[in-house]
Amino acid sequence: MNDETGRRELVLSFGAGAFVLRYLWDNKDTVVIIRVWHSKENR
Repeated sequence: MNDETGRRELVLSFGAGAFVLRYLWDNKDTVVIIRVWHSKENR
């Protein structure tokens, strides 16, 4: 998933849930992880 700001999300299945990683890919082919949370987290 990608939004208008360039942020992307990757969902990684893990057991009964998943981890969600929000990240940016900059111009120098560097990945910057902004946030990580578990899908069962109460947000």
